[in-house]
Amino acid sequence: MKRLMGFHLIVVIVISLIFALTLMAQEKKEEEGVYTIKKGDTLWDISAKFLKDPFLWPKLWQKNPYITNPHWIYPGNPVRLSAFEEAKKEEPMKVVEEKPVVEEKPKEVKEVKPEPVEVKKVEPPPVVEKRPEGIAEKKPDEEKRVIPEIRYSGFIAGFDHKGIGIVLDNREGKNLMAEGDLLYLAFKTAEPILIGNKYTIFRASDIIRDPVTDKKIGRKYSITGNLEIIDQSGKFYTAKVLEAFDAILKGDMIQPYSKEKMEIEQKKR
Repeated sequence: MKRLMGFHLIVVIVISLIFALTLMAQEKKEEEGVYTIKKGDTLWDISAKFLKDPFLWPKLWQKNPYITNPHWIYPGNPVRLSAFEEAKKEEPMKVVEEKPVVEEKPKEVKEVKPEPVEVKKVEPPPVVEKRPEGIAEKKPDEEKRVIPEIRYSGFIAGFDHKGIGIVLDNREGKNLMAEGDLLYLAFKTAEPILIGNKYTIFRASDIIRDPVTDKKIGRKYSITGNLEIIDQSGKFYTAKVLEAFDAILKGDMIQPYSKEKMEIEQKKR
């Protein structure tokens, strides 16, 4: 009986040691930048836990190329968590020996006074606008002037303008996206995102300064295109680029679509 109890005690101690060693190995892996996927995990959750921002999950996907579909990850597989970009070491500044500057005396320049020239004022001839025969003159309110450039001219806002969503990636893995491409999006808004909704893509551009004080007062944002939501998978959305005014990049931001600005039409004659 005592031998049986001793055997059971040894078995319990061995199992406890194995469990403790497993936990220590897992913690060591996490410290070394590797996490083992557990049941119920998603890249969104792992990014929120270790990178402190769930919207950085495409970075984890990029660091783990064996994951072919970001929506399907399996328990037991490893995920690298190490830093994505190492800080560049600053090279020490080279000391340049200063050479003595020899002061040169300015050469004397003789002042030459220009001779006065009489300028005659010539008035331009009057411009007479000629219209083709058979076309009557139109009144100002008969035709609506259209300036198509205002659709992609951009806008000025504060430094913290982030929109309501972000472009995460695209189906083909391109670096530059254009009209017709399919994009993966994530949104940061309480408003419902419905299939068929349109949104505008934009990115931060130049810093705006006060012309008098030279103080930074805002930033210009460039509009790069418009898209339409075509599918949803959990917290992520698929959209098709309807039109592109410039190359669309990963990280470009999303804002509500302005129908009044984007769909200006010239009044029919």
